[in-house]
Amino acid sequence: MEKKKIGLWSLVFMNVSAMFGIRWIAKSTASSFGLGLGAIPMWVLFTFIFFVPGALICAELASTYQRDGGLYEWVKEAYGEKYGFLVSWLNWTAKIFWYTSFLTFLCVNVSYTIGNPALADNKIFVFVTSIIVFWVLSYIATKGMSFAKIFTNAGALGSTIPAAFLIGLSFLAVFVLGKHESASTYTVATLTPQMNMDSFVAISAVMFGLAGAETTANFITEIDKPEKNFPKAIIISAVIIAVLYVLGSVAITMVLPPEELTASKGVLDALAAVSVSLGIPSWFVQIVAFGIAFSVLGAIILYIASPIKMLFGSVKEGIFSKKFTELNEHNIPVKAVTLQAIIVSVILCITTFLPSVDAIYNVLVTMTALTALFPYVLLFAAYIRLRKDRPNEVRPYVISKNTNTCIAVARLVLVVTIVGIVLSAAPVMPTLAENIVYELQMIGGAVLVIASGIIIWNRFEKKQKASNVK
Repeated sequence: MEKKKIGLWSLVFMNVSAMFGIRWIAKSTASSFGLGLGAIPMWVLFTFIFFVPGALICAELASTYQRDGGLYEWVKEAYGEKYGFLVSWLNWTAKIFWYTSFLTFLCVNVSYTIGNPALADNKIFVFVTSIIVFWVLSYIATKGMSFAKIFTNAGALGSTIPAAFLIGLSFLAVFVLGKHESASTYTVATLTPQMNMDSFVAISAVMFGLAGAETTANFITEIDKPEKNFPKAIIISAVIIAVLYVLGSVAITMVLPPEELTASKGVLDALAAVSVSLGIPSWFVQIVAFGIAFSVLGAIILYIASPIKMLFGSVKEGIFSKKFTELNEHNIPVKAVTLQAIIVSVILCITTFLPSVDAIYNVLVTMTALTALFPYVLLFAAYIRLRKDRPNEVRPYVISKNTNTCIAVARLVLVVTIVGIVLSAAPVMPTLAENIVYELQMIGGAVLVIASGIIIWNRFEKKQKASNVK
């Protein structure tokens, strides 16, 4: 019996689950670690100069090269096996830090779901819950996306419905019924982001919140009519996500001022406040928190399977030990998934010693924003080369029939990505000594990741040459 393919709307749900994170609404608008009201125009701006063009580039590449592997396949087509491996390596190592920040956010929502918000500040609760959840989801991810799409589809609803509640109830309470006075005043002056180091880092986080259009391309062979459905799903998803981020940022700042928002709990705090104004029982926030927690589960499953399949399941044989690249009946490298779970567990152990849950969340998100943007530099550079070198290649979907227009779009988003990487490393600590340590962690960590990938590849090449000599 032939395995059922992933249809258009399942793919839309998977994309929304991968790309839309309700947590970014609070993260971007919180004064403590974000842009305040300045996040609203930043979501609009980067939707047009980063998100939409990047998503359309992924749609064109996925329809042209219909093989599992996504980023790996596209970069390999342009630059060869070495750079295909490096982009897979960078993508996977970035997700290693992303998991831990996302698991922290999950635990915050679990604590609200069970009616005990104070647990969100309990580091032991966050640690134990994160470990258990990640191992369970890793097991589910080994069953393939045709099975895991049950969780990603439900997860997309668990993220979009709470965002819709936040938007709808906030506008109802403030503008329609007048039950809640707006906590913010929206003028050109207040909406203009402050040009300081904190804002620069927060802008890179906005870009990270809009990243992920390439994720589902790793399962292109499981998609029904990918040359048609993948581009359609990307465009539909892009519209949904952009609207939710922009209106969500307006809604949350209408209910609570940016000074009172925290990155990890801001959405739930805002929903609790607007619920009180409208006379909605407290259990409503618990239900919404459950929905958000479920959306996190769906996204984690997708991100567990996608980067690991790209790195261990697609790259050239011999780079890693055969036991880590061996695929199961669902085309997932199970032992590599287990190795990943062990590494994430170790990182969770280390981060438990940071001073608070919110500190853990902010540090991990910042580290992730820096490393996660590197693969996009290779992606957009690869697209430019493929467009230049192969102008007559059959492309079922194209951004534009004019090659020069396509290249210009890719150059724009490439420059924006490089600027985002530079901004994410801006010094934000209060003293020179603290900034030196911070930069060593941020930049030094990124250099270490890149260097380790190059070392792994060079060792592989030496082994290849030695075996050829023999």
